[in-house]
Formats: sequence, structure tokens, C-alpha cells
Amino acid sequence: MYLAIISDIHSNYMALENALCQLEGLHPDGMIFLGDYLTDFPYPQNTLRLIDECRATFPCWFVRGNREDYLLAHRRDPTDGWRYSSSSGSLLYTYENVTKDDLDRFESMPISIDIDFAALTGDSSLPPLSACHASPRATKEWIMNRPALIEQRLSEVKGSALLCGHTHRGGIAESNHKRVIFCPSVGLPQDRRPGAKFLLLEPKRGVWRYRTYIADYDKDKMAAEFERSGLSEKAGVWAKCIIRSMYEERDFAARCVALAWRIAASEKFDGAVLPEEYWERAARELGII
Repeated sequence: MYLAIISDIHSNYMALENALCQLEGLHPDGMIFLGDYLTDFPYPQNTLRLIDECRATFPCWFVRGNREDYLLAHRRDPTDGWRYSSSSGSLLYTYENVTKDDLDRFESMPISIDIDFAALTGDSSLPPLSACHASPRATKEWIMNRPALIEQRLSEVKGSALLCGHTHRGGIAESNHKRVIFCPSVGLPQDRRPGAKFLLLEPKRGVWRYRTYIADYDKDKMAAEFERSGLSEKAGVWAKCIIRSMYEERDFAARCVALAWRIAASEKFDGAVLPEEYWERAARELGII
């Protein structure tokens, strides 16, 4: 059995499309998606179309990510202050380009699943597998490089391995004969290695093992889509951070946010939403603009 693992697409449909083209030649028996399907890149409907094509072709399993939670929270409270700006413009753009049915689908997704492949296939040699976005408890809980928390979360799932996204970096951690497999990002890798990344998982002697695959795509063409879609204007500095991250596989958005808040704090700013001037000053200091 071969399982394709897709994580953290972030609306980068060009990266996803090329990854899926490569997967066609690998003939997986199913696909597991680990959340953060949308936000950050333009034309989210294109990503959703590709996911629907996967759903029609393969057995698929889905979990919800923190980006889906943001969109659902905005549906519950549209007075949350989202506007076209560096702080929330990318989220608002995505929200305005999805449908009620899309949001309903996200809401129906669990944050964690246990899959009993032995029961599904009748093959008792297949070990159980669990999957989540960040952790089985929450869509934003960071467990990478936190051994005590990894041990606790592994004790809470039925799988002999737990698939996690969220970190945008690959890796593995073990505790009490179980393992966490951290899955790299298709849409926005942050491991300084070029290309969209996904995993192919298979059981060997009762243990889930994986290989990382890399699919290239036209980054210049995707950068042009930011302008054509209007996302560059609507998301301000954030969009520029995402484009820079796309090219360099580093998290420029997080770095820019952190620096902007430090600058704001040094000037006694105590508001809840960063003014554009702090975004721009941080972006200039980091060489993003």
C-alpha cells in the first residue's frame, strides 16, 4: 500500500498541480490531506478544484488546519475587523473567493483522524495510522522539537505513526515505539530546499516509512498571478513576504510580523492591529521591499 501525503497547500495551486502530475506515475492507493488548504496564494478556487479531482480519483482523508479555522471564525463573526491590509487582506481575499459549501466542507473536517487500514482492507499486516494538522488537540499547537509534548500526543492516538503538517518542514520523532512524521509543505516550504514537497508512505515490516518527493513549478508565473488577481494590492506587505518565501523557502512572513511588532512596541504602540507603517518599516529592514 502506498499513501500520498499532502500538507499545507496554502492556495498554491501551481505547486499542487505539478505535485499531482508527479503522483500520477507513483500510483498511490489513497491520499491524506493535512490541512491549510487555502490562504496566502491567489485563486483559492483553483486549489479546491484540484482537491475535488483527487477526491473523485482516490480514496481520500482530510483534516482541518488552522487556516480553515480562521475562515470559519470569520464566518461566525464577520465584525472581526478583517480588511484589505497587510494584517488581514490575504485572509479576506480568500474568504471572498470561497463559497458557503466550501466553508461547510471545512467545518465538517475533524482536526484529527485515526485510520484502521487493517479493518478497511482486510490486511492485518497494515498498521493503524493517525493524522492531524498541528496536533491531535489543536490546529495551531506546535509539537516539533518538544519531546514531552510529542510523547503525550502520541499516547492519545491509535496509530503507530502520527502524521503532522503545520511546520512546513519535514522530520521524524519517536517515543514509546511510536513515531511522528512531520510532513513538508506543498505550497509554501520553509526548509530552504527548492520545490513543492509531498510524501509517499508505505508500511514495511509493520512500520510506516516514507519518501519525500519534490515537484518544481514556475515561480515567476505564480508571482505574476499575485498581481493579476489583485492579491498583491489587497494583502500589502504580507503578499510580498509570501512571494519572497516562495522563492527562498524561508518564513519571511513570520519574521516580518515579529519585527513589525517589536518596532511597534518600542514606540509604545498598544493596539490590536498593526498599522501599515510598521509592516513597511519591518519589510524594508528585512529587504523585502
